[in-house]
Amino acid sequence: MNRFFFLIIVISLFSCVQIEDEYIVAQVNDTKLTMDEFKANFSNNEWEILTIEEKKEFIQDWVQLTLLAQEADVLEISQSPKIKERIKSAGINIKSNALIASKLAGVKISEDELFSYYKIHKSEYQISHEEYKVQRIFTKDKEKLKEILNAIKSTSFKDAAMEYSEEPAGKNGGYIGFISKKNAHENIWNALASLQKYYYKSVETNRGLYVLRYYDTRTVYSNKTFLEVKDEIRKTVTKKKKEDLFNNLIKELKNKSEIIISI
Repeated sequence: MNRFFFLIIVISLFSCVQIEDEYIVAQVNDTKLTMDEFKANFSNNEWEILTIEEKKEFIQDWVQLTLLAQEADVLEISQSPKIKERIKSAGINIKSNALIASKLAGVKISEDELFSYYKIHKSEYQISHEEYKVQRIFTKDKEKLKEILNAIKSTSFKDAAMEYSEEPAGKNGGYIGFISKKNAHENIWNALASLQKYYYKSVETNRGLYVLRYYDTRTVYSNKTFLEVKDEIRKTVTKKKKEDLFNNLIKELKNKSEIIISI
């Protein structure tokens, strides 16, 4: 008897032979792969997006595995007790995974569930940003800048602001409180970010000239909006719901089963 096997593949995926009401897409010796068996290896979504090339590649993989499995049978390798146990375990895994998949497929998350989770866990979805506590002197006159800088050196920043600043805050020594990136001119913010605490520098904007310094910083936290974190929450809630469903399923099955463990 010839121990080498012949490879038989039906002409193509889309010219399948109909045998006993089953469409055979591939055959290796006496082993056939029907269209239903072929599709069973993929979810509905996966099947819909598979290309012809990917289907052909799967067929080739199936042919190779089938040839190897047939040869294992011929050599009686598959009759080994250890191999039989592994085949049995594989069957258990496939069936249990199929049950879990069918149960989890019914998990749905409503908008109310998402928003309720957001309200309870809002503090977990925060963003932070830095703010600088600023003192500044403003002028529209470029000729005054040198005079202002000299005044700071000879007196103090506060005194120079009170004497030269052309904005209301100057009367208070140039103190304007904390500012954030969101409400600061880009040039001003970049200057503050490059400064060391208590140091000062001049910055030009479309409004005029500023001499800036900061003397304190703080980190401010704010909550992200529901829409900003909705997708992230959906993943978290879905995962938790699936875990709960799985744990409840195992608990239910254990309660109605007789289990003996002897090790």
